[in-house]
Amino acid sequence: MDDTIIGLWIGAFIFSVAVLFTNFLIRKKIKIPFQLFFAILSFYLMMIAILLFTNSINPLNQYNSVFGINKIIFGMILGTLILLAVPKLNEFIKKQNEEKVFFSHQKVAVAVGLLLIVSSAFYFLIK
Repeated sequence: MDDTIIGLWIGAFIFSVAVLFTNFLIRKKIKIPFQLFFAILSFYLMMIAILLFTNSINPLNQYNSVFGINKIIFGMILGTLILLAVPKLNEFIKKQNEEKVFFSHQKVAVAVGLLLIVSSAFYFLIK
């Protein structure tokens, strides 16, 4: 499995955890300006620190990079961007069905579906 695909899922996981953490803070009535941004940034920094500490990523290795960025970090950024696009795509799909979802848990299915499509594309392109 390529590092880009692993990073893609790590990035999606980081984004999901940051959203859950932000929702938790909101329920506890804790308001911070740019709360979601800082949550994502904090979780990213923690994950990158862990990956550096365990020697899972080497920023100096040019052979394991895409556009000059480590493959895992590139995948993490892409996974986060994909999940950022899911609400817009879900709204577009709902508009096609008179503002109703096609099936239960459609938003989750769209997110996982997009991640699977991009993962498959990277798998066959990098293979």
